[in-house]
Order: sequence, then C-alpha cells, then structure tokens
Amino acid sequence: MWLSLVVLTALSAADKPKLAVLDVQPVGVEADQAVALGEAITQQLSRRGFFEVISSSDIRTLLGAERQRQLLGCGDTNCTAELSGALGARFILQSTLTRLGDSLQLSLQMLDSNKAQTVARSVRLASNVKQLAEVLPWALAEATATPMPPSPSKALPWTLIGVGAAAFAGGGVVAIDGFSRERALRAELDPTTGLFKTRAVYVEEIEVIARNKAIGLSLLAGGAALIGLGVILFPKEPGGASLALLPTGNGAMLAGGFP
Repeated sequence: MWLSLVVLTALSAADKPKLAVLDVQPVGVEADQAVALGEAITQQLSRRGFFEVISSSDIRTLLGAERQRQLLGCGDTNCTAELSGALGARFILQSTLTRLGDSLQLSLQMLDSNKAQTVARSVRLASNVKQLAEVLPWALAEATATPMPPSPSKALPWTLIGVGAAAFAGGGVVAIDGFSRERALRAELDPTTGLFKTRAVYVEEIEVIARNKAIGLSLLAGGAALIGLGVILFPKEPGGASLALLPTGNGAMLAGGFP
C-alpha cells in the first residue's frame, strides 16, 4: 500500500513527476521486437498522463550514447541515482522482454531514485508482441502503481448475445409451429381418413406452413450468428493471471505472473 502512496503523493504535486523509460532489454528475442514494444510502452505512458515521460530516445539525446551505456551497464544503485539525477527524473522504468519457449514474457519494474528501491513490478506472458501491447495499459498501471484503466465495455457484446438469444428462441417457436402444422396436414391428407376440407383451406395452410418454416429457420440462423458475434466481440479480462506451462530441460514449469 505504501508503495502506491509514494507515487500518488508525487502525482498530487503541481508538476507531474518525471519518469525515464529505458530501452526494453531483449533476452532471446530479436532487437526490433524489443524496440517496437518500447515505443508502445512510451506511447501508453504518455497517453495515460500520470507522468512527464522521458523516452529512451530522449535519454540518448540528453546524455549521449556513450554516457548512457556507461550508466546503464553499471548495474549499481549509485549509477541509477546518477542516471536519475542527470535526467532530472525521480522514477525510472526498466523492462525486459524474454523468450520462454513459444511465449514472450514482459517484465516491468519502476524504481524510485530518491529511496533507491523498487516501487512496483508487473509481469505479463503472451504468444507475441501484439498481445503484449494489448495488455500494456494494465501492466503499466501495475508497474507504476497508478490507477487501473477502466475495463473494456461489454454493452455491445451483451446486446448482441441478448438479441441473438431472443431471435433464436422466437425462431425456434415459429419453426416448430411450422413443422407441427406440416405433420398435422400430412396426417389429415392421409387417404385412409377419408375426411378432407376444401382446396382453399389447404392452400392457405400450406402458405402458412411455408412462411413459418422460412421465418423460423431465418431467425434461428440470425440468432445464432448474433450470439456468435457477441461471443467473439466479448472483451477479455486483462486483469486475470498470466500463466503458461513451458517445457524445460528437466520437464516443465509454470511461467508468467499475477496482477
């Protein structure tokens, strides 16, 4: 709790706290994937508006490539403090993109240079960079101890599912009526009964049967399609656990993280 208060207190100040976003470090993945994800991270943080974001390209411009390599390669708290002081940024976001079997794991952590400690962390596991980019708003909220973004609206999927279910049920009733009438008519026209109505009555009944069957089957098909579309559009809950079973040299392991 107190870790979140560190950031929330800073956010309450007149000026937004500065957050330096370091390059995503690739481990077993192509560098361009890490670069693409790093750009998405910077854009998402800037869009959320809780920090004054200093991107990795800004850091290279401010410090120079050689000085940046020296500070980032040091791995010492003093180097982190020096980096923070040179940029005028209290907070530093570090991230690593790691290949785990057929999956990618993104690890994020934000450091508070004033206290020389980690504020918060977040881990996400996905099949590709695109899927990781989709969950960045929630992963970054965890990693920066800022409020979670609102969940995606479920109004449209629920509406489609509801309308589809109603159409499917109504179509079933109408179709059953049509087929029931057809069976009754066939039974009535059985030569063994010897009881027949006028031709006009049968013509009208056949038209009603054909109409009910067509309407019923159309509603069934349309209802099923709407339900399927609603299920497809139903947003995934981004706050769930991110775990996967991955093969290892000694068997298998669970990798990923919880919100």
